[in-house]
Amino acid sequence: MNGPLWNRTHHMLQPRGLGAVVLLGTLALAAAGCSTSTPSTGAATSRLSSSADARPSAPTPALELDSLDGVDTAVQLDANTLAALTSLTVTVTPTGKAKATTTYQPATFDFPITGGNVKVFTKGEVDPYVQGIIHHDGSGLMFAAGGKTLTVENFDAEPGTSMLMASVKGSSGKIPLFFLDGSGLQITKDAAGHAKLDGTKVELTAQAAAALNKTFSVTAFQPRLLIGSAHIAIR
Repeated sequence: MNGPLWNRTHHMLQPRGLGAVVLLGTLALAAAGCSTSTPSTGAATSRLSSSADARPSAPTPALELDSLDGVDTAVQLDANTLAALTSLTVTVTPTGKAKATTTYQPATFDFPITGGNVKVFTKGEVDPYVQGIIHHDGSGLMFAAGGKTLTVENFDAEPGTSMLMASVKGSSGKIPLFFLDGSGLQITKDAAGHAKLDGTKVELTAQAAAALNKTFSVTAFQPRLLIGSAHIAIR
C-alpha cells in the first residue's frame, strides 16, 4: 500500500452549496399598545391587505417532476481513482440492476432510476436550487479485495442535502455513501427530450471511507476522494 488514495489522485474539493439564500417574506403588523383609541375594522383590514400584497411570491420551479419513472444515473469514473483502485487490487463491480458501460470514458456505472421527484429552480432563487430525491432501488456496487467484500445498494440521491444514501448489505438503515458537489451542474435536455443534469462531482464520504478501510484493513480510502462525475437523465 503506497499511501492514501487521496494523495494518489490529487483531488481535494471543498464543500459548496447548490444555490443562494432563500428570500422569505415577513408580515409586519403595526402595534397600537400606547394608544387609547381603537382603529376601525376597515383601517386594520386595509393595513393587513397592504402588507400581504407587499410580500414576495414564492419562486416557481423551472422544472418540476412529481413522480419520476426513469431514466438513469450514469457515474463516469475518475481515471486516477480507477488506476489507484487497480493498483490496490480492489475491484468494483455493479450489482442488481446496475450495469458497467463505456458510455463515458474510461468507465461508467449506470444505475436505473426507479422513482422519486425533482424540482429545479433558477439558480440563485432558492437554496438549494435542485430539490427532491431520486431512487435507484435494486442497484448497487460491490467492492472486493483479498477475499473480502463490501456491498452497497438501493441508492437514494438527495440533491437538497448533497448526499447519496445507500444500504450496506447485511446491515439495517442507510449511510451517506457519496457527497454530491453540484457547484458545476449543467441542466439541459437530451435528444429524447429528457432533462439532463450533468457535472455533479461524486466524492467518498467519511463514513464510507471508514467502512472500506475497516473491511479491507487499509488506510487508503480518504474522505472526499473523487469517485467521478454524475450524468443524470430524468423523466
